[in-house]
Amino acid sequence: MKKLYSTVMMLAMMVAALSFTACGGDDDEVDNGKVEASIVGVWECTYFDFDTDCPEMFDNSGMQIGDRVRFYSDGTYETDYKSGHNETGRWSLNGNTLTVAENADISIPLDYKITKLTSTDFEFTVDIGLLKAIYKLKRVS
Repeated sequence: MKKLYSTVMMLAMMVAALSFTACGGDDDEVDNGKVEASIVGVWECTYFDFDTDCPEMFDNSGMQIGDRVRFYSDGTYETDYKSGHNETGRWSLNGNTLTVAENADISIPLDYKITKLTSTDFEFTVDIGLLKAIYKLKRVS
């Protein structure tokens, strides 16, 4: 019984020690829904991955590696896609949710979850049921 008690106490102390250990990181990262760095500027896509049950619905007209997006301080954005499918629109930021709405006849705002936003790195995901995607961008200017 004493051995069991010692083992339980050792595990409890390890859990307590791990609970008080903090990981270091950039001060500019997303922290509990709070974005510390500015999204305003030019970003270039360095990685993307998507998963879909309906690949025929998505023609790869979205962001690809090497494509760029510029966010302006007035809440507008524009893209420079190699595919030629460029767009302009409006953006807003609420915590770690980036909402974009393309300037089009019919435009449905799309929410992206920001997972990292530092002065140099911008990572976000989108999950709209049929499509799940991950994007990583680097600041160009």
